[in-house]
Amino acid sequence: MQKFWTLIERWLGVVAMAALFSLVVLPALQVVLRGVFNSPITGLEESTRWGLIILVFMASPLLISANEHIRLAEFIDFLPKPVRILLERVIMLVSGLALGIVAIAGGLSIWRNFGTRTPILDIPFWLFAAPMLIGFALGAIGYVWYAVRRKPPTVEGPSPVI
Repeated sequence: MQKFWTLIERWLGVVAMAALFSLVVLPALQVVLRGVFNSPITGLEESTRWGLIILVFMASPLLISANEHIRLAEFIDFLPKPVRILLERVIMLVSGLALGIVAIAGGLSIWRNFGTRTPILDIPFWLFAAPMLIGFALGAIGYVWYAVRRKPPTVEGPSPVI
């Protein structure tokens, strides 16, 4: 399972880097085409928006696997190590459940709006929203995987006060 998750992480990393590249290049290209040549490309803003959606939702499972998601560790860091590990696992399970519910809701939204398309580039809604569904589903799986694995999650103790 670990090799499979590593393969997914690498794939998500490549997709996120390509999306980040598009977020830099496409607006710059639009500025040059509009400012220098007075000939902007229609729909480039919509494709840039799709790149942002891809970046946010496809990179979020990478934060989970690196234990770099947003959390308020100030209180947790002062707990004894066994309590910290238990609390961390409970938080991961609840987070996985929450992301799973959001993924199901996103899937239902895609199903209900399957025939709709974006206004400018005519991208099918399901393709436009697929990164959201994939990101939330992989995030839910990742949270549950890291919560139930035998090795405790990486949890550091409080920093010594100097």
